[in-house]
Amino acid sequence: MAKTEKLSRDDKRELALEMYLHTDKSQKEICQMVGWTERTFADNKERGQWAMLKGAGNITTATILKKLYLKLESLVDADKMDVDALVKITRGIDFMSNKKVTVSHHINCAKEFTTWLLSRNADLAKQINNYQREFINSLVSNG
Repeated sequence: MAKTEKLSRDDKRELALEMYLHTDKSQKEICQMVGWTERTFADNKERGQWAMLKGAGNITTATILKKLYLKLESLVDADKMDVDALVKITRGIDFMSNKKVTVSHHINCAKEFTTWLLSRNADLAKQINNYQREFINSLVSNG
């Protein structure tokens, strides 16, 4: 606490905000570290819209794309396919992707290549297919 006593009000606010956004510290722990009451924390949190900032930091394009792919998978696996929802989610994925080549493009290309290679060298096609699957999984998990 001695170190934070020398900080200005603005510095304490910046430190508290930084800890709130980027650590798993509780509000009470942050207050103890910057020398605030919980009321002061709550006032700053409300005035600065810290909750909105924290939420915005968690909603990234990669996160949205992951959720869209999961939703797409559940629609494809459903007993009764909702084509309208399927088309909307597919368009959403294409729109949200900042890449010129989407994961679905990679998947289609990998399938075409594997099909082509099967007639030439089935063993090699199986090996490459495993690597392609790993590659696709890494694209999806990394957004």
